[in-house]
Amino acid sequence: MDDDADYAAIGRQVGRFIRLSERLFATLKWSDAGRGLERPAYMLLSRIAVDGPFRLSALATDVALDLSTVSRQVGALETAGLVRRATDPTDRRASLVEVTELGRDVFEENRARWIATWQELLAGWTPEERQIFAALFTQLNQSLAERLPGAERPPGADRLPGTTSEKDAR
Repeated sequence: MDDDADYAAIGRQVGRFIRLSERLFATLKWSDAGRGLERPAYMLLSRIAVDGPFRLSALATDVALDLSTVSRQVGALETAGLVRRATDPTDRRASLVEVTELGRDVFEENRARWIATWQELLAGWTPEERQIFAALFTQLNQSLAERLPGAERPPGADRLPGTTSEKDAR
């Protein structure tokens, strides 16, 4: 394969991965406390639970969504009791969105389902194959993040596959 064909094949597979992962996500069964929330709300809950708290504007930048969309989804998470707003200690005029105890429980339940799904999908892979893939996928994501104009490096962006943040270790 020549270089252009390699890049085209990678592009096709990335596109296919996005489509298939969206379909896979739609088939997963979410916990009762989180039922009825849209996929973006789950994505936001995950970001807040792992690397939060966030200001709404920082969260919108981090997940590459419009501030109005993030605000609406965070409102749904608040209504469900999964997140709350707290005063930003660095600027008392601003607020931070943080996960509640119920939100942490819902996140952990859904994270366990997500990990179990990946364990099932990669059951035939050796540990070495998983490590190589995780490293290459991380490298691709880092290249994408660096390409985005004005994108800040989100918390945890440099975390190596299989490692945890300080919050995860607690």
